Amino acid sequence: MHTLGIILIVIGIFYTYMLILRPPWVLNNFKVKTMIKMMGVKGFWIFFVCWTVLILGLGILFVNIY
Repeated sequence: MHTLGIILIVIGIFYTYMLILRPPWVLNNFKVKTMIKMMGVKGFWIFFVCWTVLILGLGILFVNIY
């Protein structure tokens, strides 16, 4: 579980990087365009922030508990 926690933290840091810089290759992805069309731009970014917090939180939790 410790290894899973570290992997989740690394993924969470990568997601945070994408939130801060918003690289164009993220927004030009077909899946992202579909999600933006379904949820709207603001809804997509709220979802992305919540997903990032969840991944980072689980990673920190797994590292601290196990």
